[in-house]
Amino acid sequence: MPTTTWHPQFDNPNFLGWSVVAAYLLAAVSCGWVALKTDKLVSEGSRIWWLLAAGLLFLGINKQLNLQTLMIDMGRRAAFAGGWYERRRFAQAVFCAAFALLGLCLLGFFAAHAKRFIAKNRLAFAGVIVLLSFVVLRASTINHANELFGVDLKDEHWAWVLELCGSLLIALSAAAAAAAKSAAFRDRGKA
Repeated sequence: MPTTTWHPQFDNPNFLGWSVVAAYLLAAVSCGWVALKTDKLVSEGSRIWWLLAAGLLFLGINKQLNLQTLMIDMGRRAAFAGGWYERRRFAQAVFCAAFALLGLCLLGFFAAHAKRFIAKNRLAFAGVIVLLSFVVLRASTINHANELFGVDLKDEHWAWVLELCGSLLIALSAAAAAAAKSAAFRDRGKA
């Protein structure tokens, strides 16, 4: 039976790890702030900002708790109990391909149904693309699927760059949207 490698602890307790967590939390708070400043709490923009805030908060928490390792441990146990542990690499590749396809579908759905939001918040959309790329690439390295496709992603510095860039792009977009909403509110007060 495979051993459990996940334990509730800080996984990246160094400067760079905490910097990424801070960037995720800054972006989450920025998204929440602009969602609160939105005129109608049920508007499309407000819902998207809240969704981004929740996703970024989860990524920030996961950065330190490393919840994907818990999921992998559970998968190993299921593979062992199901008798297909020796063939798990194929299952991992299928999981990664399905995960990437799901990510592309979500991105396509977002692009099709949030055109106004994307037009007004291009940096946020770019940040979402960067973070989605990170998540898919990270899933492939964790599951060793990248090895099946002949891709070497062992140098993890790419991950830090994607995480920081993606979350900061979203934070900048949220800050710009909040500033624009504040300016519009001031202009309404003068009229």
